[in-house]
Amino acid sequence: MKTTYESNSPPQSQELGLPPAHLIAISEKMYFPTLDGLRFFAFLLVFVHHLPRSTEPILALLHDQGWVGVHVFLFLSAYLLTAILRAEQHANGTISIRNFYIRRGLRIWPLYFIFCVGAFVLQYYRQPQLPTEWFRLGGLMMFLDNIITGLRGYNPISHTAHLWTISLEEQFYLVLPLLLVGLITIPTRLLSGLFALWVLFVGVRIFAVLFQAPHPMIWTSVFSADSLLLGTALGVKRPSPPSPVFARIMIVIVGIVALFSGALMPPIDEIGTHQVIVYSLIAVGAAALTTAALHEPFLGFLKERPLRYLGKISYGLYVFHLLGIAIGSSVATQIESESYWVSALAAFAATTFLSVLSYELFERQFLKLKHRFETVHSRPI
Repeated sequence: MKTTYESNSPPQSQELGLPPAHLIAISEKMYFPTLDGLRFFAFLLVFVHHLPRSTEPILALLHDQGWVGVHVFLFLSAYLLTAILRAEQHANGTISIRNFYIRRGLRIWPLYFIFCVGAFVLQYYRQPQLPTEWFRLGGLMMFLDNIITGLRGYNPISHTAHLWTISLEEQFYLVLPLLLVGLITIPTRLLSGLFALWVLFVGVRIFAVLFQAPHPMIWTSVFSADSLLLGTALGVKRPSPPSPVFARIMIVIVGIVALFSGALMPPIDEIGTHQVIVYSLIAVGAAALTTAALHEPFLGFLKERPLRYLGKISYGLYVFHLLGIAIGSSVATQIESESYWVSALAAFAATTFLSVLSYELFERQFLKLKHRFETVHSRPI
């Protein structure tokens, strides 16, 4: 059967609570093109956050608050994986935990392990190796880097300081299929369980603030990942958007305001009560913008081909971007330019070039293998 965009919601999508018009026929593929575009903008926020701070007010705001892009990534990941598992349950009557872990490994692990080992070898070649860096490589390999980062600071291996987020995700996804396999057919119980986990997350953050836990302990822990919980909840039981156009516009506005609510609070690396509530607000913002991207015609630009492709390679963009920023800074230095834009554009070009090469020559091979373990295909290779 040839897969096409459906103009009306197919029966399966209605039963699963999936969005009309933006869903490729579920019997062939389940793909949300606008979410690829949104994923790219999530990366762009993180990218600007890690660039040098600009003196331009808007760029300075994006730099200071760009870290929220990570939580948009987390929300989208949890939402999509849960929706896929729900579709698998609907199609097969069960969820294959084994196949979930295989798919996850084939998508994330090859590039991640190659990059981590490559960064370590490069640093070993450049300077005498310190014992702590062997220890930190072990943390990366065992997906414990977020915990170690919270206790001992960011990873000293060049260009890997941001990869604690992969450890956080892998820890959550170790549990997700086990949670869903028993409760996905009982949404009320599953949502109650997710709410209980959120209460636990908030409780741990309150405890950490009361006992003055230093940054980045809360930041890098799974207890900051409210976006993963809310993404899972909406993947199980997606609420329908309101009908009035004004209400739909308000969803976008609320999403943007909630996502950048941290701009009205003290810096996230300062200990305070804002660390308790800001992650929940950001999760709400990510949920609102995702809902808007799935339903709003005026966000249709997110499914334009260039943005979809950049979203498709966004995992590589994220993995490579600190290396790309280093390359951009080197280029600016060599041409003796102090321009923010020269450095930023060179960094973006280097990051994109590396990501395209990685995706087309390396990651695609594992994605083809990954499709063998899929009941529901989530996107075209």
